[in-house]
Amino acid sequence: MKKKLYSLLLLAMAMAAPAHAQWNTNATPRCIFSTTYVDENGDTRVGGDYYACSPKAARTADKKTWLSWHTWGHKMVNGHSCYAVRTYLQLLDRDGVPQFDEPIMVNDYATTSWWSDYALCVASDGSAIVTVADGRSQEANLADEEQATTFSPAIYKVDQEGNFLWGLDGVEYPQFTNAAYTNAFVVGDDTFFIFANSNETDESAITYIQRINDDGTTAWDEPRVLLNDRFLQYQILPTDDGDMLFFDHTADGARVQRLNRDLEPQWSEPVIYDDNYYGGYEMNHYRIVPDGQGGACVAFQRFMGEFSHNIRVQHINADGSLAFGLTGLDAYNAEEYDHNYPAIAVNPEKQEIMVQFASQLASTGAVMMQHFTYDGDYLFDDRGVEVASKNAATSGGYFYGMIKTGVGSVKNGDWLVVYRDIASFGKESFIIRRYNNDFSERVWSRTISRDIDPTNVTVIYEDEAIYMFYREMKADKNPGITIFRIGIDGSYDVTYDDGPTVGIDDIERSTSNAQPSTFNIAGQQVNPLHHGLNIVRHADGTTTKQLR
Repeated sequence: MKKKLYSLLLLAMAMAAPAHAQWNTNATPRCIFSTTYVDENGDTRVGGDYYACSPKAARTADKKTWLSWHTWGHKMVNGHSCYAVRTYLQLLDRDGVPQFDEPIMVNDYATTSWWSDYALCVASDGSAIVTVADGRSQEANLADEEQATTFSPAIYKVDQEGNFLWGLDGVEYPQFTNAAYTNAFVVGDDTFFIFANSNETDESAITYIQRINDDGTTAWDEPRVLLNDRFLQYQILPTDDGDMLFFDHTADGARVQRLNRDLEPQWSEPVIYDDNYYGGYEMNHYRIVPDGQGGACVAFQRFMGEFSHNIRVQHINADGSLAFGLTGLDAYNAEEYDHNYPAIAVNPEKQEIMVQFASQLASTGAVMMQHFTYDGDYLFDDRGVEVASKNAATSGGYFYGMIKTGVGSVKNGDWLVVYRDIASFGKESFIIRRYNNDFSERVWSRTISRDIDPTNVTVIYEDEAIYMFYREMKADKNPGITIFRIGIDGSYDVTYDDGPTVGIDDIERSTSNAQPSTFNIAGQQVNPLHHGLNIVRHADGTTTKQLR
């Protein structure tokens, strides 16, 4: 693997964090860092080194949070300035305190533009798994005034101390040069790396998948072909028993197949669970969650005519049988159609499904809920339950004032609902509510972040709390990455129930008693000093190089 001297400095970033907690103590979210900076004239501007694009968040089993994001800027290559998109990581402890004084820069290569996607997930040991696509295959050969035009895929593993466990350049495939979209998911101790490499000549694309072992070695000599048509979209859902459910489209409709970790089919043939074929990229409209029993529950949007849609729901059992019939059930089981943007959650203990969707009928927009058993029985009436509504006249005509955001379950059978209330363009707030099981009682309601313009919103539901992460856009509202937490009891003082040990130790950090840490050139901790080049990170944050 290629090594760059600048990357050695990244090992200095895992340091003791400030003593104060970062999670909010009231209904005002916390900006984990601002993307404003002061220019040479003393004016505050938006941008700077850490201008955050496409933030992502993932929670660990030991109650920590990995955050990642892109930044957009320039770098010098062969004496001239090139575009550069950098991917950063930050780890928050259970109190929301950043664990690195500065975010870890994962990659720093010239690239064609910001137009690429990446993935963040968590390995079984609590490390971060990050995918990127950049110009590494071209950068060294860029001539004067040239810009990178390639997207080469790579995947990194970074532990909770900031060590690059798979090397400073990750597991990389520089022979692929047009793989702008990358993804990853974890099954047990295995990580699956996915990227689609396009052929600009005939606009075709092949989607590849590689299985990576815990130590960074690959299970297969070369990545395997997952899909060979750029217009076939997919989703992959790991199951509780170590297999995965692979969802894609054919001309016959949406289908699913159960695969093992070697991608071998476990059912005699794929199961068609929705016979309506959208074409294009419509797999993005399927919201899929595990049912806790080896199967999956799906909510999806059906085209019902011009400007009309309806929400369908399906339950796929672990053996591939369809609990809701061949094409599923309507969430809004009546003749009025204009329903969009489903969200879905399950309560495995009670074997119940809750579906959230947006209803836009006449001049009124509403956030609606529908409730099912795992066997397909309706628990609400045909039209479901409305939790909020607004007339277009009171929201500036913008989306009728309501956007559904998500739904989660509580162990006792209650439900958590999140949606966005829009007063006008750029003036939004989040509403978070807890309802009892049949929605006959609203247990509590909170209004969060008035007059904001959030993007890339991630909501994570856990047993103790709801966690929200998003990018704030308004320049007068301290733009940057914002975090928010509220307990399932509606309080801001969250008490964790750790339960049985999960085999991941909390990492204690202190500048007063920390010992120097030694790393090799691949970014792996190798205490004590070894033969060759050593990078030593001292307790005060300084880094020295020692050759033995």
